[in-house]
Amino acid sequence: MRGCLEGVRILELGNFISGPYGACLLADMGAEVVKIENPNGGDPFRGWDLGGDQPNFWAFNRGKKSVTLNLQTPEAREIFYGLVKNADVVIENYRPGVTRKLGIDYETVRKLNEGIIYCSITGTGPTGPYVNRPAYDTVGQGLGGMLSVLMDAQNPRPIGPAYADHLSGLFAALGVLGALAARSKTGRGQQIDATMAGAVLGFLNAPATETLAHGRPPGPYTRPMQSQTYAFTGSDGLPFAIHLSSPQKFWEGLCKAAGHPELIGDPRFSTRPNRRKNYDELRRTFAEFFCQKPRAHWLDQLEANDVPHTPVYNLAEVFEDPQIKHMALEITIERRHKPAIRTVRFPLDYSETKTPHPAPP
Repeated sequence: MRGCLEGVRILELGNFISGPYGACLLADMGAEVVKIENPNGGDPFRGWDLGGDQPNFWAFNRGKKSVTLNLQTPEAREIFYGLVKNADVVIENYRPGVTRKLGIDYETVRKLNEGIIYCSITGTGPTGPYVNRPAYDTVGQGLGGMLSVLMDAQNPRPIGPAYADHLSGLFAALGVLGALAARSKTGRGQQIDATMAGAVLGFLNAPATETLAHGRPPGPYTRPMQSQTYAFTGSDGLPFAIHLSSPQKFWEGLCKAAGHPELIGDPRFSTRPNRRKNYDELRRTFAEFFCQKPRAHWLDQLEANDVPHTPVYNLAEVFEDPQIKHMALEITIERRHKPAIRTVRFPLDYSETKTPHPAPP
């Protein structure tokens, strides 16, 4: 088999990230994905205004076929209906109401194919007080609580990647897999509604549950303090991170690695509750030690003392790491008459249904 989803045919009505990413994950597992684009420029991530052929488009659309249809015309809709009859899944991330207006919504297409699985990704769902609001990634992050655990409220600047877009695409792909499994038993398709706000909140299940239990919402440094996670810089300016978690042996190993075993019994830090209470003081204390020698020295010492640690890589450095190379996480996708694409492979390894090497977008 060419992946565990070989034989599954998916029609993607997606732009930007969430829909294309969900469909891309399914393509990585062997599904045939046909991306349906507007003939007037297609997916905006193609970036024609930036010269076309953009890495953002490659990342979310590898392994797919592509056709153009102006679904506002009756002729194009008839072609789409023909494709639906032989499809297993439709995945779309239009604004609520658009597919109904175009006549390509679930209630319409299920009349053509009772087994169709129809997955819609929106900001906040098909109903409710916010249904008519436009929603991009930041809206999903804000409504779902993600921004509050990433951003300094005293200096509010959104940071980091498009979590809401990616998480909603990931949950959408998970939903499709569940619906395919259900259909194998019932023979019936179904509608799936995925949302950016819901996906973010689902991802933040633990801190949300804690907040509901005790009423104290977390901030950006709450979990690092609870999990005893620290970041330091060596004398060469290179950063690294340490995650002590709860086992006492990791605290003892850290003290030995830093060359200060006398701190093991220091009453400020000797127990996990005290290390949490005195988190900032511990961080300042060890920062003074670690700034005296280069990062490589400290990484060797931390490994020798079995302390969970990592260099803090940027995304150019990641692919030079020997373990990342051993895991073969970087792949190259060859293209005819265009430069090859270097990207990241699907991160799961199946023992029987090997993941196919993706075709170019």
